[in-house]
Amino acid sequence: MTLTLFSFNGDKNAYKALVAAKYNGVDIELSKNFELGVSNKKPEFLKMSPTGKVPVLKTGEGAIFESNAIARYVARITDKGLYGATALDLGVIEQWIDFCTNEIDAPLLSWVLPLQGVWPYNKAKEDAAKEALKKSLTVLNDHLKKNTFLVADRITLADIICVCNLFEGMKSVFDDNFRKPYPCVERYFVTCVNQPQFKAVVGSFTLCKTAIKLQKAAKPKKEKKEQPKKKEQPKPAAPKKEAKPKNPLDALPPSKMVMDAWKRLYSCAPANDFKNVACGRFWNGGAVPKSTSGEVFSGFDPEGYSLWFCDYKYNDENTVNFMVMNKVGGFLQRMEPHRKHCFGVMCILQKEKIFPIVGVWVFRGQEIPPNVLAECGDIELYNWTKCDYKDPKVKERIEDMFCQVDVVDGLDHIDCKVFK
Repeated sequence: MTLTLFSFNGDKNAYKALVAAKYNGVDIELSKNFELGVSNKKPEFLKMSPTGKVPVLKTGEGAIFESNAIARYVARITDKGLYGATALDLGVIEQWIDFCTNEIDAPLLSWVLPLQGVWPYNKAKEDAAKEALKKSLTVLNDHLKKNTFLVADRITLADIICVCNLFEGMKSVFDDNFRKPYPCVERYFVTCVNQPQFKAVVGSFTLCKTAIKLQKAAKPKKEKKEQPKKKEQPKPAAPKKEAKPKNPLDALPPSKMVMDAWKRLYSCAPANDFKNVACGRFWNGGAVPKSTSGEVFSGFDPEGYSLWFCDYKYNDENTVNFMVMNKVGGFLQRMEPHRKHCFGVMCILQKEKIFPIVGVWVFRGQEIPPNVLAECGDIELYNWTKCDYKDPKVKERIEDMFCQVDVVDGLDHIDCKVFK
């Protein structure tokens, strides 16, 4: 079987499949002359990856996109233990893959990519990403206090994906001070990247000493113009460049409700009184817990924001729990560019052998934002209903999802992902 991987040099997402291939004895050929921004916009590439994203694996039977899916495929080609020895191992491996993707990779990208100039920089988002990472790394560190690897006593696919997702942090922003509270995570990462299979792909690795700073574009130097000896005919004015279209939501009338304040309130509400603090203050306003500046959230503004329920259209297809969680995780990753004006809670329920997906979202404006509709294809996979929150039953359903209660819509609530 001929396997060809399309990506660019240094892509940590491509490392997942390449390292798995080393462990599994699988040969993968890297595409030659691949140029990001050019090759991935060609029609033949878009047939393999409709979004134009990398990496993409081309097989003799078809193509696979999404890095975790590619790594899973490579891990299953031969049976050399990357998926553990038991059904429980398999479940726990998938658990850690989801955790490292949603709780480590997503906030880490929100921190690093703006510093590298890939995404717009926002100090509040950077701070929120750091806090989210600290919580996730604490969970990981506590687990690794008693375990050499994530599952069992050997490296599995969970470790490969986790280490690759930690890669950019350990390289760029997790300096000595940041890593200090997580010695077990550091030990674990260093142990893995020094395995022969990792080194064959990644090479030698040096932990971050000084975190990278915000990359600001250098201002071009003004050149001195020489005075012309003769009068020259005036040159026609250069055509004005069209201004980059602004987010239409930024042009809406100001709202007293500050989305970031609500997200901080939701994140810091105490677990033992979550409903009273989070839900109560969402409707009526109130102090943001743990705020050192005495921040107060104004409460929901029905003129500046709207509430929406979403219900997945094809729940009959949702028969494998971990695949449903990956589906929701992928949707939230594709919503990332719109984080400024959105907040959502996505709930995975269980009805016998089916896992329905429902959610509630807060959007700026009175409709689903047009840039979300245009840029996030997953939106079309859901039925969207604007919430009449004054209806007691509707309000109760909103609060059930916000509070992640055990039963939602009369069904067991087995997992939840929050976009904030």
